[in-house]
Amino acid sequence: MKFGVKISDRDITNILKMSGLNIAASSIVGFRDQLKREANTIYHELLESLKHGKFAHWDETGTKIDGDNAWRWKVSNKKVSITHTDKRRGQKVVEELFGEKYDGVLISDFLSAYNRIVTKAKQRCLVHILRDLKKVIKYWDEEDEEVVRYCVRLKKIFQDAIFLHKEYVDKKWDSKYYRERKLITASLEDFAFPNPDKKILNRFAKRLQRHKDELFTFLYIKGIDYHNNHAEQQIRPDVLLRKVTFGNRSSKGAKVHDVVMSILQTAKLNKLDPVETFKEILMPNGKNPFTEILTASP
Repeated sequence: MKFGVKISDRDITNILKMSGLNIAASSIVGFRDQLKREANTIYHELLESLKHGKFAHWDETGTKIDGDNAWRWKVSNKKVSITHTDKRRGQKVVEELFGEKYDGVLISDFLSAYNRIVTKAKQRCLVHILRDLKKVIKYWDEEDEEVVRYCVRLKKIFQDAIFLHKEYVDKKWDSKYYRERKLITASLEDFAFPNPDKKILNRFAKRLQRHKDELFTFLYIKGIDYHNNHAEQQIRPDVLLRKVTFGNRSSKGAKVHDVVMSILQTAKLNKLDPVETFKEILMPNGKNPFTEILTASP
């Protein structure tokens, strides 16, 4: 009710009372603590499976722990979703969760925390760039032709790349694909040296230069998204719950949130009933409901 429906403990007690169940809010907290203890090993097994997957989406959002600023991190693929709350927003969090080296594709926004971790490859979210370009084009329209022309050309390159990706998503790559991919990749070289007086263009140019090898990974590795929408969708329930609870009262409560939300969202990704999943974990001699997922190739 709290993590799925996103209502407060006080409202949960009122709803249960209408059903004839008088349960104190402290008992609900105790129940979640018990669930966290029983599911903690499963949580770490799910995290470990993500570290060996082909790719991982990352995102983060702000939260509170006893009124202090903290960050809620989300790491996920199409089968597993992990939540981690931390008072830090830097690369140390990424390294502690995944180690200094990850043999897969890390898909993320442009947060610098992801810059130094060694990976097989990285894919930065093109949707973020396209949103920024759209804002610039709208703001500078008819004000500065050079800025608009630059942004329109850059937008077209990314749109061409996305179109090529979608055209071949269910097709085998052929000579036409390789030819068009080469042209798209080479076209970014024109944007390395814009007019130095145009600060907005230099900001784009620096981003392109810094992440030049992380923009078109999806054109070179099958099954990789060009966006980070999956992580943003996975982190949305945490954002909605934050509006109800305003964060956690303690680090212990934040850890309960991490484990319960991870189990809930992983169950949903695999079309499992979350309530039945929790019951399996809590039953005497409870079993891991994700055994098949953990043994399958991510």
